[in-house]
Amino acid sequence: MCMRLVGMMGYPSAGLPACKLQLRQDSQNQDLFFFEPMDTVSAAAATSAGVNSMFFLDPKGRQIAELKKWLDLAEDEYCMGRPIRPLFINGLVKTGKSYMLKEVLPAVANTYYSSGGSGRQHAGTVLSEPNFLRVNCLGCDRSRGVSGFLKEFLTVLKESAADQRLSAAASTPAPSGNSAVTAAGAIRNFMRRLPRDRLNFLLVDEAQSFYLLERAMPGKKSPGKKSPGKSPRRKVTVRGSTLDEDAVRHMRRIFKGLLLDSPHWVAWAVTGSSMATLWANVAVTPTNGVALITYHSQLNLSPMVSKDVLQVAWEQLKAQAASWDPPLPSDLLWQSPQQIAMLAYLCQEWRGRLGTAITAAELVEQTLRGKLIPEVLADMRMVLQVLGQPTSQVLLLRELVDTMAGVERAKLPLAFEALLANFTTERNGRLYLDNPLFAQVLQAATTESGELLDSITSIPSLSSTMFRELVVLGERCTDKDFDSYEDLHSLLEAMASALALTPDGLLKADWFIQVQDHCNSLGSKTKFERDNRAQTDIKVGLRWFHRLLHNILCHAPILDHQKFLDAYPPEMAAFHRSGRISMVLTKTYEVKPSGGGSSSSSSQHRGSSGTSGKGRSVTAMANKCTPVRPASVAGCALTLSPICSNRAAATL
Repeated sequence: MCMRLVGMMGYPSAGLPACKLQLRQDSQNQDLFFFEPMDTVSAAAATSAGVNSMFFLDPKGRQIAELKKWLDLAEDEYCMGRPIRPLFINGLVKTGKSYMLKEVLPAVANTYYSSGGSGRQHAGTVLSEPNFLRVNCLGCDRSRGVSGFLKEFLTVLKESAADQRLSAAASTPAPSGNSAVTAAGAIRNFMRRLPRDRLNFLLVDEAQSFYLLERAMPGKKSPGKKSPGKSPRRKVTVRGSTLDEDAVRHMRRIFKGLLLDSPHWVAWAVTGSSMATLWANVAVTPTNGVALITYHSQLNLSPMVSKDVLQVAWEQLKAQAASWDPPLPSDLLWQSPQQIAMLAYLCQEWRGRLGTAITAAELVEQTLRGKLIPEVLADMRMVLQVLGQPTSQVLLLRELVDTMAGVERAKLPLAFEALLANFTTERNGRLYLDNPLFAQVLQAATTESGELLDSITSIPSLSSTMFRELVVLGERCTDKDFDSYEDLHSLLEAMASALALTPDGLLKADWFIQVQDHCNSLGSKTKFERDNRAQTDIKVGLRWFHRLLHNILCHAPILDHQKFLDAYPPEMAAFHRSGRISMVLTKTYEVKPSGGGSSSSSSQHRGSSGTSGKGRSVTAMANKCTPVRPASVAGCALTLSPICSNRAAATL
């Protein structure tokens, strides 16, 4: 994933000319790319705008390769004069979807379609450089019906065209009247006015807004003024708003038509912060002609990245923030959820709170409570309203994130399959989603009977700093670089001394037995029992204990979490209170990983075929103790729906 901390993310600074960017691969790390101008004219403006600070991490080049597949398909369809199937950039909250849409896709396309890109000629003509029109739908008024929303969407399209100096499209006449069909026709007119000698990419962010149209809810009537000889008029007050289901049904048909029946020189790429809502509406869109839920290309951004990839991103982010005062807290790397986009967002939040006394742990907790969790809840609530049968849908999701249960693929609704299936692991015909943070939020926001709560219940993963420390401590005890963590070895030795137990006494301690016998420890209990050193060396036994405890805290029901935190021996909890565990964990991230620290050496990836990569990551190793193997933790996968044309299929 990519990120910059200087200036406004994804947009050039005000007053500067837009410059076309391409990706330059780092000479020492093949997974690391930097954005740079394609021409020397805009180089000076780009440098002053901080563009050189933008970077992109793509383990083994998979994301770029998959984007090129879609670009290749788009070029073929263009030259055949056929509509281009849209690209949906899919992922959970804060996985970098918007950045992939607004920055990475254009940079890859600029290089691909340049003279040194595809290098292919169709009918003796080389395509001109493409245009990119960026649109954010959040500002479009959702309370004025289908027509009103489409008119505002057209206005934003025209503004983007004006920024690109596409005068013909920018001067598209505004539709008259309040007809949704007329408004959609005006958007088609806009697309017909775009240059036809090249591809024009419509990059639409927050696309779920198309399906969130509202209508006012009438309240009670209040007495009005009484005129002589007439009955008093009553005023109707407005009591909030609700989803306009009739308008949404109409919008589904119109938006599908725009996406699938655009001129062949227009290519749509869409994403949003509420992808579950987007997929739920796509799934129930009428299937006349072709079904949008299957007739599209899909780029899936993984919900997690490997430790090594995250560390490379951290070094880049720290370099960008080198002049900040106070500097970024060293423990923010491991306090953050294991995703580059979230880590970068936290860095921005840290800078915005200069002068405010706050720790990295507090910043992460406040961000999760104030942003990530509310977005997940709002998205889930809307999905359940669209799909109906909310109780059964919630129960399915709870089973999906339960590593001891899982869900049969056939039972998963199309919306959830599109959103989550590419991040799951399949075992014995059942799908498992191994994403601890999403699982904990889902369990905290729902009941065991399948009800969605108005707000989340208190959970240790958010309220307890010791919870996060013990999770990461278990990861480090499982890491392939464990032998090089001298401070961690010293910590375990100090814990062993504080307990003052013999190896046999450790194995017979109630708190040790509870962890060892928990159902989430079954996968590694046998390995532990076969480790002769664990039976004779208390330090080795404590390493195993924290590995097993990590599995419980990550994968057991949240009701179990507090019980195991309370049972954690006070002699070892003292190292949390003194700050030593936090200090040691931070130092382990300062140790250079084995193999030179290349992110590609330890990242995993799973493409659309569902096969897993063989790279080893800290996440993969930590989850060896669980019954489920983790989903892809680096890169993303592009799933291309079946193609009607044999020729198009052959190009892939």
